[in-house]
Amino acid sequence: MAPMDKPHSLDLALQGGGAHGAFTWGVLDGLLQEPRLAVGAVSGASAGAMNAAVLVSGLVCGGAEGARERLRSFWKELNRSGREAGPLIPMIEAFPETSRAMSSWWNTMFGNLGTAHGSPGMGRELQEILRKIIEEHVDFAAIASDAAPPLFISATNAQSGTARIFDKQDLTTEALLASACLPLYFPPVTIDGKDYWDGGYSANPPLVPLVLESANDDLLLITVNPQLRDETPRNAAGIVDRITEIGFNQSMRKEMQGLFLLQSSIGRNRAKEGLIAQVERLRFHEIHDEATLSAMPAQSKLLPVRHLLLTLRDAGEAAAKRWCETSIERLGKESTVDLASRFGPG
Repeated sequence: MAPMDKPHSLDLALQGGGAHGAFTWGVLDGLLQEPRLAVGAVSGASAGAMNAAVLVSGLVCGGAEGARERLRSFWKELNRSGREAGPLIPMIEAFPETSRAMSSWWNTMFGNLGTAHGSPGMGRELQEILRKIIEEHVDFAAIASDAAPPLFISATNAQSGTARIFDKQDLTTEALLASACLPLYFPPVTIDGKDYWDGGYSANPPLVPLVLESANDDLLLITVNPQLRDETPRNAAGIVDRITEIGFNQSMRKEMQGLFLLQSSIGRNRAKEGLIAQVERLRFHEIHDEATLSAMPAQSKLLPVRHLLLTLRDAGEAAAKRWCETSIERLGKESTVDLASRFGPG
C-alpha cells in the first residue's frame, strides 16, 4: 500500500482520570513516534488537561521528540513530588504487592473522611505542589502562539454546574488547576470571581469545541475511565469513587450520543457548510484498554505510584501501536469505532 504523502492531521480528545492519565501519556508517546500522524486540535479535562497542555507545549518548543520528553518529565516529577509529600507512596513502591491493600486503606481513612467530615482545604498543599509542576512543564506563551494547535480545556462552574472551556489564548495555571480540582480533596479554584471544580464533571473531554473550531474531520478519543466494573461497591468510599467515575463517563457519553444522533439524522438534507456539515463529515476513533484499566482499583487514581504509572504508560503505548497498525490507513475514509455499541444506551 502506498505511503501517505504527508502526515494525517488528527484531533485528540483526552479524558481525565487522575493518575490513570499515565495511560494517555503512553498513548501520546506512541502516536508521537508515528511519522504518518500529526497532532491537530487537542482538548482535555483533569489529567487529560495536564497531558494536553504539556503535549502542546512540547510540540511547539521541540516537535514530537520535545513533546515526548516533556510528557516523560511531567509524570516523573508528579511521582517524585508524590513521594516527598508523604510516606504512603514510598511504602507502596517499596512493597508493590501491598499496593491494592494500601490504596484501599488510604481510601478508607481519607476517602471516608473526605465524604463525611474532612475539609477539602486540607488538599491545598498538594494543589500547590501541582501548581509548581505545571509551571515547570507548561509554556503558556508557546501554547498561545500561532505555532500551537488549538487547545480546549474544561473546568466546571461550582455554582451553575456548567462547563467553562478555556482556549489557548486564556489558558493559565489556575485554569489547569481548576480542571483537575476534585472537590472532595481540593479547595475550589477561583477564576474571575467564580469557583471551579474538576472539568470531568461537565466536559470530559470537551468535544463540541473540536467540532466547531477545527478543520479536521478525524477525531480520536483517548479514554481512561472504564465503562464497566465487575463488582458493585458496598462501602461509602467505594461508592463515591464509582459515582465519580460514572459522572466522568456520562459527560462524554452524552456529547458522543448527541453528535452520533445528529450525524445519523442528517439523511438526505445535507448542508454544504456550518455545524451540520461539520458533524456529517466527522469520523470518530478511540484508543482505550478496558481490560487493563478496569483491573485497576479506583482508589489508585489518587496515587501516582511509579510502577503503576509505568505499567499504564506501557499499556497506553501498546494500545496506540495496535491502533496505528489497524486504523491509520482508514483515516480520512471512515470511523474506526462503533459509536452505537460503545456509547449507546445499555
